[in-house]
Amino acid sequence: MNNLENAKSLGMYWGAIRGNQVVAVMPMLVPKDIDFEEYRRRAVHTLELLGEVKAGEVLDDYGQRYFLKRQPHANRSKQPRPATPLPIFEAAEVISVGGAI
Repeated sequence: MNNLENAKSLGMYWGAIRGNQVVAVMPMLVPKDIDFEEYRRRAVHTLELLGEVKAGEVLDDYGQRYFLKRQPHANRSKQPRPATPLPIFEAAEVISVGGAI
């Protein structure tokens, strides 16, 4: 398990979880002129193509990004079980597809 006490919070996101890794995330924060319920429905539907969708917080630990799943209500007591940070998939290199070179 990673020590994330110095990690910076990047906010709340939905994450598509596949195995023990988050393969994609979408932010929960949108401009006020966007219909949030429609955005939420479409964002979750899109992420479901990639894996199981969960809400959580994205943390940046010196360039490494992690996803902490939101704790269920049963685990929000005074002594909750520690959350397990899941790494967020990042491509090793930039791949260009299509278009003229």
